Amino acid sequence: MDLIGGYLLVILILFTANISLLIGNLKINNFKLIGVSFAILIISFVSMNISGYFENTLSFLLDYYSYFFMILCIFVFLTFICYFKKNNLRFSIVSVMILFIISLICLSSQSELSLFDFSLYSLFSFLTLFSVYQLTKLLIHAKRDYPVIIGEYMCLFSLLLFIFGLTYESTRHLVYSMFSPFLILTPTYQLIYIIIGIIVVLVIGVVYNDNKGGSL
Repeated sequence: MDLIGGYLLVILILFTANISLLIGNLKINNFKLIGVSFAILIISFVSMNISGYFENTLSFLLDYYSYFFMILCIFVFLTFICYFKKNNLRFSIVSVMILFIISLICLSSQSELSLFDFSLYSLFSFLTLFSVYQLTKLLIHAKRDYPVIIGEYMCLFSLLLFIFGLTYESTRHLVYSMFSPFLILTPTYQLIYIIIGIIVVLVIGVVYNDNKGGSL
């Protein structure tokens, strides 16, 4: 997997999870959930495939992805502020969707992924949205307010984007032949595991807190 393809996969999954958490405010049945998940799959697939038309136009991004991640971080954080302070759910969902599509186009346009890879990534978006929404059925009843849970997730998400921006250049210039094929763990990928681990611990803590009636 090329470096940009790796960033694309992580951002696709985390954005889809973010969308699913926001949709968790709405009570939809499994039939509608499958429909929404298919819509995300189609949006992901189309966005990544039309990116080929922008390959030459966006080729400059290879030298400026650090700034791209930083700007994306700012917009995700501003969306969090809008959702958490003003409780504007519709605006938040639309904003995250727009950022999601822009991210897919900008990253996939410079990746070396094939049509099969794009199809597989789209399937990941479907599974992520469907699975995370099922999880929200537990989180929505947690002692901690649901908007707070979403806010914590979005803060961690924006932090990860900030880390991407800080580490992109150093990661890009790593000599990958120095790593064994089994353990190609760049600083960025190690940080990805840390952020995902924090999110998992957060979710487990919320569910445990709900079951025990204590406080975190």
